[in-house]
Amino acid sequence: MKPAPRLLLLTGLWALLALPLLVIPGILAVALWWALGGLTLVIALLDLWHARRLPAPQAQRELPTALSVQQPHPVRVRVTSASLPDSVELADQHPGDDPHTGLPATLQRAKEELTELTYHYRPSRRGPVQFGDLVFWFPSRLKLWRVRKVCGAACTVPVYPDFSQLSHSGLDANHAHLLTGTRLQPRRGEGMEFHQLREYHPGDSLRQIDWKATARRRSLISREYQDEQNQQVLVMLDGGRRLGMPVGALTGFDHALNAALLLAWSALKQKDKAGAMLFSGDQPRWLPPVQGQQGINHLLNGLYDLHPSHHASDFSLAARQLVRRSRRRALVVLVTRLQQEDLDDLMTAVSLLRRHHLVLIADMLLPEQEQLARQPVGNDFDRALQVCADAQEQQARHDLHTRLRHAGALVTATTPQHMPAQLNNLYLMLKRSGRL
Repeated sequence: MKPAPRLLLLTGLWALLALPLLVIPGILAVALWWALGGLTLVIALLDLWHARRLPAPQAQRELPTALSVQQPHPVRVRVTSASLPDSVELADQHPGDDPHTGLPATLQRAKEELTELTYHYRPSRRGPVQFGDLVFWFPSRLKLWRVRKVCGAACTVPVYPDFSQLSHSGLDANHAHLLTGTRLQPRRGEGMEFHQLREYHPGDSLRQIDWKATARRRSLISREYQDEQNQQVLVMLDGGRRLGMPVGALTGFDHALNAALLLAWSALKQKDKAGAMLFSGDQPRWLPPVQGQQGINHLLNGLYDLHPSHHASDFSLAARQLVRRSRRRALVVLVTRLQQEDLDDLMTAVSLLRRHHLVLIADMLLPEQEQLARQPVGNDFDRALQVCADAQEQQARHDLHTRLRHAGALVTATTPQHMPAQLNNLYLMLKRSGRL
């Protein structure tokens, strides 16, 4: 409970009445002053007693079953109008990482059966978040008190990575390039896996013709192929401290996770299997490859609560763990941010992985470095030193990429913004070329 401004005003006026007693002392005046104070106290206590007997309102909170990080989501509070006074203050105990919800707010009782209030909550990080109870501050009948009424509504909601791009899953698998900008070269009937027999079309190659079926039908029959299915894509996510740096509103790890999920979604749409492994994190995690349209939900539930740790990245240990868990040939995509001192450890990891898998290393570049490389130096000496140091680092990174390619790994380097499309382009290119 809290005293309302009206009670504070009455208390102040009663205190001011004591000033004349200092000038005109008298037992009768003092007795009247104390009597007035006692009467005010009795009225205030009776008003409080009546307010505390009021029942808590009948209310419920409606919010999505899952939230996306850095995306606003509507939260609706519905209260039975009959259980409300004319005006009440509502304070929802939502997670404290969003200070812009506009709560607490004054709620005016509606004439309809339900009184509603909608606000938007934007989670700042992934993982489970706790919503507490709904707290109402009722005014007493005489407006002397504000009484706290609690309606139980505690719940836990998962905050997933921003999967707004994944919401386009209704697209046909052959149109996955529409989401990521992939350019696919058209191929007529050629692929790695037999699909069906059909009539010969002008332009079909001679090696597509099925001569036995042609002899039976006495007309040219061609074989039609499709890209091989049921292949595997395994994403190795670096959970060490190097991806914990902020990149815009998210961390580098968040961008890497978004790219991994989009790659997994694309693989599932191509009827391949997708799995993931987190290494060098506080919670090492292994998600075996899954297949089917519901596989993306399995991956989301298994990865949404992960965050980068303060550990150093151990690539060779991660490679040994992956090889021990999966020996069937797969496209292994290692998402990290390479550093010069990683060479020996990376060479060992690539050597282990190449015995069973096709290895693709995705090196995350910082947008600030990309912008710095394109800015003019001018007459600024400090800027010249900065550009020179960055050029040396970029050359060292280029040499590291060259060594890894000579060791048999595929290497791509891009900024977080372009990494999802880049990985998906490479996956589709490798699949259609038959290298998987």
